[in-house]
Amino acid sequence: KKTPDTDFLCYRFPGTDGSVVYNSDMFGMFNVPDDRKAAQVALATATLSKSFQSAFNVVKGSVPARTDVPDTDFDACGKKGIADLKAANEGGTLFGSLAQGYGAPPAIANAYKDVVSKFVHGQIKTSDEAVTQLVQAIDDAR
Repeated sequence: KKTPDTDFLCYRFPGTDGSVVYNSDMFGMFNVPDDRKAAQVALATATLSKSFQSAFNVVKGSVPARTDVPDTDFDACGKKGIADLKAANEGGTLFGSLAQGYGAPPAIANAYKDVVSKFVHGQIKTSDEAVTQLVQAIDDAR
């Protein structure tokens, strides 16, 4: 029962304005017998519709993947998220989440995670050493 812009604020992480990192919800579809294909197509069609995208994301507190979904039913944070996503998409500053596997091939992502983990846990003592190891790990992963 809290109100955006009154009880709390919605903003991007400091220093990241203009950029958006995304991850996405996915619905898997399997090869099904012919008598079930119509139901599967109906489910896929429904989940891709603007009305479903709006209803699903309003309840979840997220932003639709579709950039043509009206922001009418969203609160102030949702409206800001939709505007930020559109701007990042148009401006070339929409990036896939490294943690979710969208930002880099697995070998590169794992090299990054390994070096960062070592740095955070004190196994790498300086940021200069971390940068050197990160460059080497990425080169090795390629």
